[in-house]
Amino acid sequence: MSNAFPKPKEIVGYPDKEESSSFSARRVLVHLPAQVTEIPHREAILKVASMPDNSLLAVGQDGLVSLWSPELKLKKIRSVLEENKQPSRTPKWIADTTLMPQYNKLVIGTCDRELRLYDLSNFGLYFQITGLESMPLQLDYSYKDKDECILLYGDDQGCVNIIVITRVGETLRNWSKSQPVEGIPSVSIEAITEGGAVSYTRWKVHNDWVTKIKYCHSIQSVISSSNDEDTSLVIGTVTGTKNVLQRLKEMSDAGSVKDRPHLQTGSSAPHRLSSDESVFKAYKGVKTFDFSRESNLLVTGGLDRAIRLWNPYIPGWPIGLLQGHNAPVSFLHISTEESRIYSVSTDNNVMVWDMEDQICLASIISRASQIRGELSACYFSEELGAICIATDTLALLQFRHNKTELSNASTSHKRPVLCCRYIKQFQHVISCCEGSVFKVWDLITGAPVFEFSGVQAKAAVTCMTLDISGKRLITGSRDGSVRKWDYSSGQCVSVLRHASNIADEVNSCIQVEIHSNRYIISVGCDRRISIFPDHQDGANGIEDLGSQWLHQEPSPHREEIVSVSLWPPSLLATSSCAGELLVWNLISGNVFTRLGSADTAPLREGTDDLNICSVLFIPSRGPNQKTAASLVASGPGGCIHFWNIFGGGKLFGQFSGSPQKATVVALTLSGDDTLLFAGDRLGFVYIWNIQDYAQNAPETTLPPLLHSWRAHTCNITSVEFIPEWQLLLTSSRDCQLRLWSCQGELIGMFGENEHWDVNEKESWSRELTEELRTASGDLPVQEPASSRPESPTTSNPADGDSGNQLNTCQESTSSTNELAIEEELELYQYNPRVQRVHLKQVEIPQVCGRLMTFHSLHCHELADVHNAIHKPCPAAELNDPYDFSF
Repeated sequence: MSNAFPKPKEIVGYPDKEESSSFSARRVLVHLPAQVTEIPHREAILKVASMPDNSLLAVGQDGLVSLWSPELKLKKIRSVLEENKQPSRTPKWIADTTLMPQYNKLVIGTCDRELRLYDLSNFGLYFQITGLESMPLQLDYSYKDKDECILLYGDDQGCVNIIVITRVGETLRNWSKSQPVEGIPSVSIEAITEGGAVSYTRWKVHNDWVTKIKYCHSIQSVISSSNDEDTSLVIGTVTGTKNVLQRLKEMSDAGSVKDRPHLQTGSSAPHRLSSDESVFKAYKGVKTFDFSRESNLLVTGGLDRAIRLWNPYIPGWPIGLLQGHNAPVSFLHISTEESRIYSVSTDNNVMVWDMEDQICLASIISRASQIRGELSACYFSEELGAICIATDTLALLQFRHNKTELSNASTSHKRPVLCCRYIKQFQHVISCCEGSVFKVWDLITGAPVFEFSGVQAKAAVTCMTLDISGKRLITGSRDGSVRKWDYSSGQCVSVLRHASNIADEVNSCIQVEIHSNRYIISVGCDRRISIFPDHQDGANGIEDLGSQWLHQEPSPHREEIVSVSLWPPSLLATSSCAGELLVWNLISGNVFTRLGSADTAPLREGTDDLNICSVLFIPSRGPNQKTAASLVASGPGGCIHFWNIFGGGKLFGQFSGSPQKATVVALTLSGDDTLLFAGDRLGFVYIWNIQDYAQNAPETTLPPLLHSWRAHTCNITSVEFIPEWQLLLTSSRDCQLRLWSCQGELIGMFGENEHWDVNEKESWSRELTEELRTASGDLPVQEPASSRPESPTTSNPADGDSGNQLNTCQESTSSTNELAIEEELELYQYNPRVQRVHLKQVEIPQVCGRLMTFHSLHCHELADVHNAIHKPCPAAELNDPYDFSF
């Protein structure tokens, strides 16, 4: 199968009028055929989801989990169901799965009526919730509020089950310490509400099993669907009722809403009041749907092959009908920015629709895309602009915007910017994006100098550094290659390591000098440290030379290495996504000190993230290396740690890297090592004064936070300090590269039409985007007011080094918009039950070599009944099945 995208083809819809500029803007550019790769899964893939680093996670029905790069190269594979590895045990099957990205967890619902939580760092089993009322066929998760989330699932009885968790971090850790059952920490569904931090609600909503479920925070409602025509799609409340009279009745009966009795095990689930839900009816039911609050649009698709457009507040009839599929519609996605609807049917036909004019813009049949096999899962990635389709293979169908749309976009790159560096000799800035396109900019004015494309084709450049001379560029990419470039000409002058067949992604690379010899060191997904002699241009290095002197069995790093830093002349620090922080001796190749672990560095409240995203040595603390903290690490637990690496290693200081509890992903130091700069995954930048922090002994106080502001709308990928000008350079996955003063003043964005002059403050940009304007401003400053002199201004290098001027930063008077921050984080009762005796399970023979989800539903032997047949009495039932009150 091909792993490279061919030239994009232009596919136009079915115009019934002459070509016009408005119709030309609706053209769809798509790469054909799709990128298709073989998969190691023997059973159907149930779910494909995107990880924070843009990787793709695929979960199979048999518990096999695979992690893929955006280029569809296999990075990691693991089976999370240990029971299936034991031949003597009955195999366990997965019904559905969802991600909890804020807490680094994977949630899996099994056909044995369990919910299991796994750690995304190593896919280790965290705990399980057992004794569910029914099989969790469809799962969903949403971050509701500060340290509060909602986990919900639809079952085979047509019920919607809602678990609202407050104090999430503490609650999950308490559950992980529960009494183990067969070696797995387990908590029963009856016990999850103990302690008051969890509420559990179960509603009878549909007359058939649930085909999809989703919580929409924007309307604070649950949307669920089924194949039943009378209850095709229902939008309803989460808990309680909006009816005032009903609330008063409940309060009078139970004393308060909180004390009302919960549903007991074995009893029928209650219906919502008709005023608490909206019911949409569709022919042959609804198999899939999507909702957009911005467009005020609900789209549904199902077995009748038609796509219906609804106003979510008018359930009586659809506002539009899109017809064109020849098979049942199994996937829908609304792209609000493009005003498009993407749909996929079971015959692998992909169609693109204009949301406003309700016309088909493109129809990509299976023969054109080369996507074949039985459709099992679909996922649309906004960042990649592609649909990932799982069949017997894994396919990525890439879309592109119209060129006229791209030219009007106010961005530095067309794809997310992954790294940037400052070149001191020429006062240039170089950046690289997801598409492996390098751009060189003039720092003084922000004007573009030139650009060139990497020879890695579609493999993105993931890390970049300059050699000691400042004339050569060293890069590592997702395909595992390491290259050296002449940045002034854009030519690749040396290939240190060629691309590998598997995705040994390079996460970080540096150049070091040891005894007058220069070397290039790279680390990545292969968990090894590779070192290459830095030969003259044109001479290739020795591949994986470092693996011979640093490789140990078992490998010291259990997971991929994400960062590396050197303390001259011979100490090297590496960190991994499993919380490991090691210091190596470059001369002997042995581990000098082990620092990072979950035991030595307590996790921050509300998170279980073990990832150590960045490590930095503080070179100026060499004379006091025995008594001072000389190593800074961002993680684990989202905290910034200061370590003394001698005497076995000791933690000298620890503080939260982000008040919003976002992971700090980028660190850098000022020229004199007195300031620490950090960027997090929400786009915030922080500046701390660490001149006297952890210099002589462990600290009990926090370092002064001089400034912090919102620099980007999403994940920051690089933070670079420019000492000559006292400026800060930031790049982000929002496709932008920006220049700031160290007081948080925006100088400008590289790539915008208007240029600036760093010497003239009047030319600096005064405008921020709407997202930054609503959430920008300094956070509360921790430094005492009496210690802050006047604020400095940016100076010319000719005026001398002003590296110490930043210590006189002025406290910002603007306050943080807490509500805006909480909205960003969104993007993302004790229930006594009687013990239930399970009926005898009937074994189901496997059909056609594959066991589908509906084959795994529990079947039970019918009990013997008396010959006398009694007429039923509907009045004796609490919930009359024929009482439909909509």
